[in-house]
Amino acid sequence: MRINKFNSFFKFLKHQFTRKRSFEVKKLIIKEAFHEIIKEYIEKTVIIPVKPVNIVEEYVVGNVVRIYINRTGKSLLQYIVHEPSYDKDTIYAVSKLYIENPNCKNNICIQETLSNINDKKLHKIYSEQPIRVNYYYFKISSGYGSLYPLIIDPYIEEIAVNASDKIVSIINRKYSWYGWMNTNIYIDEKVIDRLVLSIARKMGKHLSIAQPLAEGLTNDGLRISLTYGREISRKGSSVVIRKKPSTPWTITRLIDMKMLSSLIAAYAWLVLELRGSILIVGGMSTGKTTLLQGLLTLIPPTRRVVTIEDTPEITGSTGLWDPLVERIVSIGESINVSMYDLLKFSLRRRADYIVVGEVRGREARLLLQASRLGHGVLATFHGEDAETVIERLISPPISIPKNMLSSIWSIIVLENINGVRRVRSVYEITKNIKPVKIVGLKNNGLYDPSDAKSLAEKSIRLQLLLDTDDLAYELASRASFLDKLVAKGIFALNTLGEELVNYYYRGIEEIAEHNK
Repeated sequence: MRINKFNSFFKFLKHQFTRKRSFEVKKLIIKEAFHEIIKEYIEKTVIIPVKPVNIVEEYVVGNVVRIYINRTGKSLLQYIVHEPSYDKDTIYAVSKLYIENPNCKNNICIQETLSNINDKKLHKIYSEQPIRVNYYYFKISSGYGSLYPLIIDPYIEEIAVNASDKIVSIINRKYSWYGWMNTNIYIDEKVIDRLVLSIARKMGKHLSIAQPLAEGLTNDGLRISLTYGREISRKGSSVVIRKKPSTPWTITRLIDMKMLSSLIAAYAWLVLELRGSILIVGGMSTGKTTLLQGLLTLIPPTRRVVTIEDTPEITGSTGLWDPLVERIVSIGESINVSMYDLLKFSLRRRADYIVVGEVRGREARLLLQASRLGHGVLATFHGEDAETVIERLISPPISIPKNMLSSIWSIIVLENINGVRRVRSVYEITKNIKPVKIVGLKNNGLYDPSDAKSLAEKSIRLQLLLDTDDLAYELASRASFLDKLVAKGIFALNTLGEELVNYYYRGIEEIAEHNK
């Protein structure tokens, strides 16, 4: 019997268990049916055979999938996937293992499952092709179907496909300047319908014709947006997946990538240490959340950080991290736990720093009030430049009184030019609520000013708290410290945290020695 859909399979199960047959017979029939489902699941992945000719780059993911970045024509790039071959024996082994245990997350679990199955044919197949069997087992159990090889590629940033186009597109971090790159993965419209339902279940969401939209985060950290059917999407069911980097962005990684200079990082570090407020702004896909994450790795290790997001993307801080996430929960009836509610709640959690993933509405006023109460504040906001941001903040629907904007110490503006994300400028807000540029990116790619003394002289805000010479010394010493970490390859969050502990501990020792 060939079962083409999982809901048909479950109807089949119900039918089998209501018939008068022995349990062993029913079990055998169900196993055979499940085998057919897994066979179809594997075979329905259509990877168009493309022979790469003009190879720009070649690498392997998951120890078995070969990836080619291929140039077609003069300028077009294509992402080509070569999965391992499979045969009927592969399908047999995968179905046997999956039926026995569908929840394995690693090879050891598969081998333990194998040892519990008395099947000579299975053991023989697995001994001959363990890598292939493991790969297709994980592809089946992942719930991502045809998208699985893209999910396990650490260089892929975003994945998109809709039912009409059928070809999957991706953004590769190494080629982000190029934009969306077509793959050779083809997904049939009916398969996409099933795929979005499968992914929705992974997010704990319900999709139907009556409720055709869903978005959220999976347990493995993927941010996903789904549509189902053609009720709201003229091109049918669609999937957009944003992957977070495998390791958290740290300030040293961002300096190494030239997203910002060590001097700008030192300036932001000092503002945060003094519990000032920083607004990170820019257009779409300029790296606002990336820089936010990076600056969180400069928080003193003994300070408490509360982060508030609608969809969790922040992955850690060098401070004591308390993450809060906006949610719709059901307690008798639906109750919206909004970012505004969480922001009010965070004021009672003794936070040294309050961080908002993206400011959109009335929470902006409460965030500035938190700054006035002495909390360090860090947030992102959508806007092309400092002037536009101020105009949006004082206009409906946010409507913050203009005098409250003096609570913003700094505005860092980002840009994305041909896929390269960089800090374009840094502004400070004066008492008369005018943004004053203190750092700008020149046409030659260098920042002006480029030395600590000049930046100290330009920073009116920090001069209110520190003597100009002391300020210049602090900026220079912190920039030098960060440069040394970059040179030593200190990019991981845990090792950077250890270096910060040492940095502050040395400072405490110096103060103690001075006060003797």
